[in-house]
Amino acid sequence: MSAFTSLLNNTFVSFRRDRVPDGQGGWSILYIQNLIFDGRIRPATSAEKETARQEQRAISHVLYVVHGTDVARGDLVSGGGITVDIQGVREPSQAGHHLEIDCMETQREVTEVGS
Repeated sequence: MSAFTSLLNNTFVSFRRDRVPDGQGGWSILYIQNLIFDGRIRPATSAEKETARQEQRAISHVLYVVHGTDVARGDLVSGGGITVDIQGVREPSQAGHHLEIDCMETQREVTEVGS
């Protein structure tokens, strides 16, 4: 086991987008499980935003995986208690060692109903 792989402390599941006909001439988007892999994720930045009158916090993360892991922009990845959208995949120094994956998590504000 290399020093890098010993740092991969969570198991993740990736889901890849697939377009399927909706029967009315259009398409629906489904996410199909693609891969289970080990990785390590860390938060990078955080920003507050409002969408459709709902407060949200967008948190960027960097996910580290072994080089050759089949993840791509547009995939969803779940693990370590969060689900993130893959924004981009980088190979540092083109060394064939590991990948750094830019991800985005959106947390929605919880509001009480009824009071």
